[in-house]
Amino acid sequence: MLWRALISRVGAGLAASPAHTIRSLAPCQGPIRYICQGLLVLAVTALPTPSAARCPDLALVLAIDASGSVEDAEFQLQLQGYSSAFRSVAVQQAIQSVGEVEVAVVIWADGEMSAQILPFRDVSSLKASLDLADRIQGMRRAVTGNTGIGRGLWEALDLIEQQMPCALRRVVNVSGDGKESFGARPRTSMPLAVARLRAETMGVTVNALAIQSEVKDLAYWYDANLIIGAGAFVMSISALSSFAEAIEHKLVREISNPMLAAGQVVEQPIFD
Repeated sequence: MLWRALISRVGAGLAASPAHTIRSLAPCQGPIRYICQGLLVLAVTALPTPSAARCPDLALVLAIDASGSVEDAEFQLQLQGYSSAFRSVAVQQAIQSVGEVEVAVVIWADGEMSAQILPFRDVSSLKASLDLADRIQGMRRAVTGNTGIGRGLWEALDLIEQQMPCALRRVVNVSGDGKESFGARPRTSMPLAVARLRAETMGVTVNALAIQSEVKDLAYWYDANLIIGAGAFVMSISALSSFAEAIEHKLVREISNPMLAAGQVVEQPIFD
């Protein structure tokens, strides 16, 4: 009872002023004052803070390939595809069926370069989804180079850990056209195997869309080396001209019903 009363008093006091807090604890006098002081410390640390993590039904990071194998026109096709998807009726219905959905964007490339980040934002309303679509469409490419998938995934996981640790579902949606670059690794690079292990430890699902315009077995490579987690899956296309249609289907599958994500690689491109 004393604990509950103290929480109530401290909460009311902090909402007003420090002086009010002290007056509200006036009954804690005499021998019990030391107990009150200890409980006060615990009560203050238990109070919610403005920076408390958000806990949506789904936290989704879009991890978009901007490595050197992706030409500027192809990069824009990816942005247009994601933008169109968040304007589509199908994705809107998927979002509404889930509840609160937060989405962030990570544009990744060389493992030595920091990714471009669009922080998490609530897209649960139509207005918010359309705003995200506009922001994605307006992003300008600032990275290129080798295919540092591990660095891109790592930064996506950083976003989830820092901003969405208590989301009911946490998913990273990777789209790319190549396998991870190998060779001498500087200290700033992050091997994909390490990032993937971190995702597994965090309980984050990693899905992928393989753009197989050059690397014909990329979907199988993603299946073996990238995807992880509950219901993780790979989809594939043979050309970027199919990206918009494919990413809409992929987002619907990721957002609306995780039980449909069967954790299997697609043997042939779905959208030709």
